[in-house]
Amino acid sequence: MTTATAVKYETKSVKTVRGMEARTRAKVEKEGWEFVSQTQGTVRSEMIFRRPKPATPWKLIGIGLCLFAVLFIGVRIMDAVAGGDRSSNSAETFPSPTPSQVVTTEFQTAPSEARTPSVEPAPANPLVKAITVDELLDKLNSSQSGGIKVGDQFRLTGELFMSDLWRTGANGAFYVLLKAHGGANDLPVFADESDASGWQDGTKVQMVVEMGEATINRETTDGWLRALSVETIP
Repeated sequence: MTTATAVKYETKSVKTVRGMEARTRAKVEKEGWEFVSQTQGTVRSEMIFRRPKPATPWKLIGIGLCLFAVLFIGVRIMDAVAGGDRSSNSAETFPSPTPSQVVTTEFQTAPSEARTPSVEPAPANPLVKAITVDELLDKLNSSQSGGIKVGDQFRLTGELFMSDLWRTGANGAFYVLLKAHGGANDLPVFADESDASGWQDGTKVQMVVEMGEATINRETTDGWLRALSVETIP
């Protein structure tokens, strides 16, 4: 009777800001990982994934070692045979050339042409797209991040809330929370802490944000927003 070999798994822990779990899960599952469990935190969620460990190709390794051994022995034999020929040929002497046989060749190097460094035009400023907080959060949570790419910029108007949760995150950047879907969700945005000193719950702001990447616990993911400019609305 044949006994099935137990499958061995490797696990992976991914942390993401609350409200972005669906987008993060879709991205990791696309890489071949299987979702196992999720732990919900106050600000961040931790998700556990797994996938089968690749089997070690012992048969191929054995064949490779055998081929290497055969090749090594063949090289040693050829080297031993060629060694005898080199020792016999080393006794041969060659006459030294007479002065009339010496030919001096002069090489002239053409002066290199001066190269004018190419000047590339500066890239145009990226197009800033107007969007609402709810629309932007929905895009980030959708599969493939709703087509948003790193470097895309957006202009939005929103209301700040949950100021007791504003803090410096694990990546060393300070973030605030924008109210989304009437307060059922939040949209984290990295901002300068000095700018946020006068902000509070209910403060309305107009921001230009850029989508980028952040590294948290040695895990780099995209979908993070950073405020490029902020203007408070009376």
